[in-house]
This record gives sequence, structure tokens and C-alpha cells, in this order.
Amino acid sequence: MKIPIFALYAIAITFMANQALADLSRIENKEGVVYYHGDPSKKRVALTFDDGPYEPYTSEILEILKSNDIKATFFLIGDNVKDFPECAKRIVRYGHAIGNHTFYHPDLRFISVLGIRREINRGEDIIFKTTGVKTSLFRPPYTCVNERINRQANNSGYTVIGWSVSSKDGGKKIKPEKIAEITLPYVKNGSIILLHDGDRIKGSSRLETVKALPLIIKSLKEQGYHFVTIPQLLRIQGTFDEGGFLLWRNPIFYDKLKIDILHFLCNPSLLAYKYLADFCLSPVF
Repeated sequence: MKIPIFALYAIAITFMANQALADLSRIENKEGVVYYHGDPSKKRVALTFDDGPYEPYTSEILEILKSNDIKATFFLIGDNVKDFPECAKRIVRYGHAIGNHTFYHPDLRFISVLGIRREINRGEDIIFKTTGVKTSLFRPPYTCVNERINRQANNSGYTVIGWSVSSKDGGKKIKPEKIAEITLPYVKNGSIILLHDGDRIKGSSRLETVKALPLIIKSLKEQGYHFVTIPQLLRIQGTFDEGGFLLWRNPIFYDKLKIDILHFLCNPSLLAYKYLADFCLSPVF
């Protein structure tokens, strides 16, 4: 009995997807959807900063990281990139990884599919035009995720990044020592640590985070932790190659393609209708 070529292709995609996902730590992670931490067997952690760029705090954080020879990952709000383009360029120039954190930082759970897509695309466009980097990392605002949000991010080739340790540095009156005290006990191998260098609200201060950062770094270094970027922690590439071929090495892409191929084999017309309806019938945000 001859096996149709598209069936062999589906089997190959399934195998590649499983192999790609096997390289990532899957304990407590939503496999193929959101990555909350890295390999729990290695003493490595990733510092991540949300809601920037935002001056003067982002530049102050960059200098602290530079003096400690640490590379981090910054999830940028498009509107803040527009306001602080030179700072966004400096993040990249200093060798840090960057990710898309939407354009206006809305809670994506409460807007339409078309609105989600618009927020992702506008953030992506201004980050690329400003820095020259087409990132493949995405963190939803408030790290609020659901199937609609994940699907739109995955469809755009993004790996969705969560966090496993929060500094809870959003409070205006929280002291630097308290930020460190809240953060440090929960750090373990592979942790993704959430801090904030900026805000979606103009005029906010991140001075306490700036002051807390050296305390956190000093303690974690004393405990023997090594600091890496999100792409290094998860062993993925954080930007698209020229020509955009990173999509084919993204495990999330393989996982989605595997499912879509199987759906197509079972019911081609249903899959075509699903994509057409999602694109054409979503209410405008």
C-alpha cells in the first residue's frame, strides 16, 4: 500500500516538533505555548525587564548590567520605543535581547482578535524600524494569556515568554530592600525573573527598581548563579534570520503546523473556513 506524500510530510513534521520541544525544559511549562523558566538542572537565570524603554531608568539599568557583565532581556512597549528611540537602540547596542510587549500595553484578554493582532504587529513594526531587530520573543501585557492570545502570537512566529519569579516592583512606595527580599527566596535554577524598567503610564518612577537591582545581582552571584538572556536560557534564537527562516526552527511553529496538517487531512474545507472566519469576521477593536 502506497502512503500519500502529504501523510509522510505530516509524520515528519510531528517527529521534528517533538524533537524541538524535547530540547526545552517542560516542567511546569505550558508545552508549545508559554515558557515560564529554563532548564532546572543548570544554575542559570534570566533577568527580564518589562515596559521600557523609559528614561532615565532604562539607561541606569543598562549601566548596572554593563558594570556586572550581565546580558538581560527587555520586553519593549512600542509607544515607549516611539518616545525613547535612542534608548531602545542602546539596549541592542549593549548586547541585550529584546522582545515585543505590544504597542500600547492593553490587557489582550478584553480586545478582539483583530485588536490583538494589531497590537502585536504595531509593536513589532516600530521595534524593527527603530532597532533593526525583528524579535521572535513576545510577552503579553500583565503576562495574561489565553488560547486567542497565544494563537495570534504563534501565528506571527513568536515564542511566548512568561516568568517564574516576580519582583513585585510595581508599587510606588516599595523600598529597594523589600524588592530584593520579595525576589530572592523564589529564585532557583532556570528562573525567569520579572522586573520593570518602564511603565505604560507616563511620569512613573522606577528608581526603586534601579536601586534594588545591584542587591539582587550581588546575592545571586554569591549563590553561584550565572545570568543569561531568554534565548540562551531556552536555547532558542531570539531574532529572525535575514529572510525570516527562524520561523522554521521555532518549536511552537512545528507544533502548530503539525496540528494544522492533521486537521487539513481530516477536513480541508473546515480548516480553510476557520482561518477565513478568524481573519474576516473578527470585530474591529
